[in-house]
Amino acid sequence: MSANRVVTEQTLALFRASEAGDAKAVEELVRHPSTDLNWHRTQSYGATAVVAAIMKGHRDVVELLLDAGAEVGALKTPDRNSPLHEAAFRDEPEIIRVLLAKIQLKGNQSVSALVDLQNQFGNTPLHIAARTGSVGCVTRLLEADAKVSLTNVNGSGPLHHACYCERPNLAVVKLLVAAGADVNARDEQGCSPIIIAAKKNQTDVIDFLRSHGADAKLKNAFGEDALHFATLRENANAIELLGE
Repeated sequence: MSANRVVTEQTLALFRASEAGDAKAVEELVRHPSTDLNWHRTQSYGATAVVAAIMKGHRDVVELLLDAGAEVGALKTPDRNSPLHEAAFRDEPEIIRVLLAKIQLKGNQSVSALVDLQNQFGNTPLHIAARTGSVGCVTRLLEADAKVSLTNVNGSGPLHHACYCERPNLAVVKLLVAAGADVNARDEQGCSPIIIAAKKNQTDVIDFLRSHGADAKLKNAFGEDALHFATLRENANAIELLGE
């Protein structure tokens, strides 16, 4: 059913029950012949019932919907986020596990195609999980062979995003580097992960990247290196590390 057609009472009720986490109602509604499991509600950012449940963290409802045949890879939100993107954004590793398991069971969808699906901005679920700082989500996605080398429209990879994270994120950086992320990859502005870590005052990340081959002398498109940003931040420990 198109999002533009008249929606049935049961379909709208399913969306509301999914959003509310009412598993009993969902279980009844998915069996009704008039219920469209994959309807996209335009008033709710184009979300499906699955996405509505993910946004609220209702894993049991997500499982019920997928068991009933709801799509895993539906893309109708304006920024083309998939259910995996939404789960990564909300730090829901167990929902990612459920989604990945269903993709594998269906067999007619490529796991790698959905795991590495890029949204409107070129971000994969791994980009989102790295930026969120979710060790659990990053681990699940890497276990499903998510690519660490894909870049978004700004030339940033998941490792760049991990370094941009606002909270301590060394564990995610370590996971990505262990999976083969290039520590000297540069985005469209010439920024490498170590430059971004210096911008964000992440001393432990700077230390780790240096010990794993990051070139602290690399400069961005404006001629600024990691030491420049460490100096701006007045980060004595980072300045000492980068000046060695």
